[in-house]
Amino acid sequence: MKLIATGAFLLMVALFILSHQFGNQSLLFFIRWDHLNAFSEAAMIGALADWFAVVALFRHPLGIPIWHTAIIPKRKDEIGRNLANFVENRLLSVENLSREIERLSIASAAATWLKGEENRNRLSNWLADGLATLVRGFDDSEMRGAVAEVVTRRLTAVDGASLLSSGLNMIVDSGKHHQLIDTGLQRVADWLPSRRETVKEFVEGAVERTLKWGSNLVPDKVIDRATDRTLEALIQVFREAAADPKHPLRADISERIVEWIERLESDVEWREKIDTWKQEAIDSPRLREMIARIWEEGKERLLNDIQEEDSSIRHYISRAVSRFADRLNQDEALRNTLDERLRSVVTTFLNNHHGEIGALVERIIDSWDGDQLANEMELNLGKDLQYIRLNGTFIGGIVGLIIHLLT
Repeated sequence: MKLIATGAFLLMVALFILSHQFGNQSLLFFIRWDHLNAFSEAAMIGALADWFAVVALFRHPLGIPIWHTAIIPKRKDEIGRNLANFVENRLLSVENLSREIERLSIASAAATWLKGEENRNRLSNWLADGLATLVRGFDDSEMRGAVAEVVTRRLTAVDGASLLSSGLNMIVDSGKHHQLIDTGLQRVADWLPSRRETVKEFVEGAVERTLKWGSNLVPDKVIDRATDRTLEALIQVFREAAADPKHPLRADISERIVEWIERLESDVEWREKIDTWKQEAIDSPRLREMIARIWEEGKERLLNDIQEEDSSIRHYISRAVSRFADRLNQDEALRNTLDERLRSVVTTFLNNHHGEIGALVERIIDSWDGDQLANEMELNLGKDLQYIRLNGTFIGGIVGLIIHLLT
């Protein structure tokens, strides 16, 4: 287009030179050479004037630093401010943006998009992958500390005695304590043979207390036999108690459990002891090691599960997305509520940060070199600018011809 505009100017130059040679001679019908001379002369002036005007916007014509030329490079900062003001306050004003936002129904668009099974799967996979990325991004040491803090705070706030008494009450009320008694009695019966020396010491002590000075006369075989019989009797008692629901020992243990529960609820000393034990457990390094393992093992299991296409987490996310999509399509009130919330959030954001639009435009233009800005604008407006030159050529010629005819 630039070549066409320049060619039109050169054509007018040639026509001017040619027509000047023939003066007022007639050319065709009522057209004379002086008419063409006046037309081409004015066209050259118009072409040169518009060429100068167009070039002066972007650079010095012919490299000559004439006043008020190279306007865009010189006034880049002012242009940036004016353009930023126009974009911020006119083109993308709060009113215009709010009006467009009111027209939008993001929830309806989302509901329509989520009707497709492929789109639901795409969203589910995106959420699962996003969850994996989020978990990988956590700092392990910070997360261990955070988990430890949460667990410690929760445990500290718990009333240990009340929690223990409530748990025991639930077990007793449900009758589950009988199973615990069975297991406990059987474990004691199995454990007793390993404590034979303790039982023997008990027998020797009983003999000494009974016979006093004559205890030394009792043979070791008698002591061993008494120890074995005592141990067998104890084992038999515990096994019978474990097998017989009506055994007196079981009833005694049940009564003791009820007494312990009552003491837990009312005895201040017991409650203080339990709180002390609880705090010692909280402060123990072993608990912190357990918490660290909880985070590390949980993270590893989660990431391993997410990596599998048929994982439980992916199925859960997929079901959640499907339920949400179905409800969004069926529930107009939900769509309206979501749209109102989104509009409120976007409008609030615009009101608080609208000034950043103009600032962004201004920063971008400020970062450009003046010549770079001029070249960018000339490149984008080049075709229209060459039409201006063409129009100047022919309009100038027509005006020149009219003036010539009138004079």
